[in-house]
Amino acid sequence: MRPTSPPSGLAYAPNISWLLPELPAGERPRALAEAGFRGIEFGFPSSIDLESVEEARQEYGLEVVLFNQDVPVWDRWNRGYLSDPKRRDEFRRRLDEAMALASRLEAKKVMLPAGVELPDVNRQSQHELVVENLRYAAPLAAQANVMLTLEVINSIDHPGYFLDTLDEAVGVVREVDHPNLRLQLDTYHLRMLGKDLPQAFQQNAPWVGHIQFGDFPKRCQPGTGSIDFPAVLQSIKAAGYRDYIGLEFIPKDEGLQALAWVPDEMRARRVDPTGAHTNDRR
Repeated sequence: MRPTSPPSGLAYAPNISWLLPELPAGERPRALAEAGFRGIEFGFPSSIDLESVEEARQEYGLEVVLFNQDVPVWDRWNRGYLSDPKRRDEFRRRLDEAMALASRLEAKKVMLPAGVELPDVNRQSQHELVVENLRYAAPLAAQANVMLTLEVINSIDHPGYFLDTLDEAVGVVREVDHPNLRLQLDTYHLRMLGKDLPQAFQQNAPWVGHIQFGDFPKRCQPGTGSIDFPAVLQSIKAAGYRDYIGLEFIPKDEGLQALAWVPDEMRARRVDPTGAHTNDRR
């Protein structure tokens, strides 16, 4: 079911790594800005035309809501750096790069992929390393005015991914206990893990920093699968989330038609009479 009336303060941010695949990467930010969107997100920086993002920011005031810490080769053994003791230095180098890029683009959030389960490392040791790395990263993010997010990703599509349960991801965020680290919840991944979506958003509301939409079971745009998005939006509103919702899905329709369901009022952030963004949680 497609979203109906939008909860106050929310807006959608299309992911340019996934959407408008018919267009060259450098044309996607401008196309979305001209379609009325004021926020975008993207995946790995090494696969993005960053100059086009900067140009769209300057010309249209486009906001970069979120991007991923770079993992140039995403495969079975390369799904991030947090959980691998041999990649501690690489994690810190990629973190420095991400903070510099966030400053350059004035980006709000950076997602840190967790890495994979390692057959020769005790899982509890990996868990402790994830916490250690995040405790190192969170104060640096605070200095850069960036929120770090930790995403729950299903291990059916991504075999071996380390953080493939909501309970452990919540536990990590609570253990680190820093305001610049929050959960990233994606409707598609949560449904793949068998979660009740409204319940997941409401129960974990204090720890949620970013949300993404993709339908189930084929991860296309809302309205193409079985997720009750009006109920999800209502639960998000009840949970107090007032920020951008990323649109990370496989477009079933061509071009901007895949975003035709998004109402005009959900393409740009609302501003209250004081000039503050009503959905700015920081």
